[in-house]
Amino acid sequence: MSTSPFRFAAAAVADRRLQGSAIGSAAADEAWVLRSMPWLAMALVACWAAAGMAFESAQWGDHFEQFTWAHSVEWGYHKHPPLPTWLLAAAIGLFGPSPAWPSVLAASCAIGTAGFTFAIARRLLGPGVAALALLLWGLQQPFSARANLFNHNTVLMLTVSATAWCVLRALASERRAPGWWLATGLAAGAAMLAKYQAVLPLAGIVLALALDGRLADRRVRRGLACAALVVAALVAPHVAWLVEHRFGTLDYAMQHGQTLDGPGRAWNVVSFLAQQVRLVAPALLFAGLLLLLPAAGRPERRAGEAAAAQTRRAWLTGLLVFPLLATVGTGPLLGIGLQNHWGYQALQFGSLWLAWRVHRHAVFAAPAWIGLALLLHAVFLAVTVLPAANSGGSARIDSRYPAQALADAVRRDWQESSTCPLSIVVGPSFEAGLVSVYDGGRARVLEDGDFAKSPWITPDQLLRMGAAYISTSASGLPLAGVASFGSIDVGSSAPLGNSRIYWAIVPPETCAVEPGSGE
Repeated sequence: MSTSPFRFAAAAVADRRLQGSAIGSAAADEAWVLRSMPWLAMALVACWAAAGMAFESAQWGDHFEQFTWAHSVEWGYHKHPPLPTWLLAAAIGLFGPSPAWPSVLAASCAIGTAGFTFAIARRLLGPGVAALALLLWGLQQPFSARANLFNHNTVLMLTVSATAWCVLRALASERRAPGWWLATGLAAGAAMLAKYQAVLPLAGIVLALALDGRLADRRVRRGLACAALVVAALVAPHVAWLVEHRFGTLDYAMQHGQTLDGPGRAWNVVSFLAQQVRLVAPALLFAGLLLLLPAAGRPERRAGEAAAAQTRRAWLTGLLVFPLLATVGTGPLLGIGLQNHWGYQALQFGSLWLAWRVHRHAVFAAPAWIGLALLLHAVFLAVTVLPAANSGGSARIDSRYPAQALADAVRRDWQESSTCPLSIVVGPSFEAGLVSVYDGGRARVLEDGDFAKSPWITPDQLLRMGAAYISTSASGLPLAGVASFGSIDVGSSAPLGNSRIYWAIVPPETCAVEPGSGE
């Protein structure tokens, strides 16, 4: 009996050692996950983008607008601001034309967005919650099944996340704050040059600063003023372009002449919200499954939690609640139809809110999180890819087009009629873009035969250089000067029942190559 106190002491020491070992092991697991999580997110984006490129005979229809406009660097295009087109034009100019560039740029933007999202979540929610937020982020369809889609929303989400990160760094960095406010202005200006919808999240960031009480600080107000001046300087040339072109892009954005009635507005809101639920369904499923896992305990409350909670609420309101409510309210207020892709940006920070709500029920459990997320990625990747891998059964219409076969057929007919290079393709941006891009990307596209939409092509050039005219109906082709006609079957599931694509070859008068013709 005399030895029992010593045995008890020895057992207590051993128990403390075991507890310390377990705590140390958990801390090591958390540190490993935090280091690897951004790399895992990047790898998953790359896998999704590669799968999209590998199993499609064409590509997203939005890509061909960018290809069409990228033949000339302008301060604006007839539907959108210029930044995404500039990025594609830069890739083509540096590395040469390739059908792969939009997918590469899309994946690059998604990877950049992942990095900024992780950094924002880590600063607002803590490192453990940030890791979970990035797993949830990757299961949103804009960053998984649509990771190879490059358009104005893709660049908008990157630039908005960059803007939010720069503001947070400016708030936390007193000495370097002026530099970070300058960076904020550059990122916000880029967002405005990507898409006009940027007004909503940028206003949300200012709202977050107000709700957090930071606007009471004179230095913050000066920083915002500095950023606003940078934005104004960047956007000014585009505004001048807008005035010169009679605000055509604003008319397009506001759906001029397409006002919905009362019932139409209500149904449009319901449809929009249902589509948003579908786009984030994998992330919602992941969050729901996590709540079913055995709870390992609740996270401890830390000193300063009340102040942190205020900041967290302010930023989640500014980054998520305000953009979503403002987007949804646009339809009923203005009578315009909500577009499903408007929800991409409005919900891009939804993973932060989900991660915070889920993490409140259980402490860090990295292996379970990662394993479950990878399993869901595998399931949804199979659901997305297998129909396309099996005899071209993709649900997406634009991915089923025999793009290379169409371009080859048009090129053969052109070469039979002329020894000159094909320099101009006339027709809709998608169908004509298919011919241009998959024939080497050198031929410029005269979109819809409208010189106002493609002002870098003149009527005189068209007459002298000839063109391949592309149409979804034989009646849409010219008759004068035609050397040959052709068509190709693109499948019965094509849009509006247009199961064939038609073309007419109008050879040039001479083979002189003009500056900017693409040759």
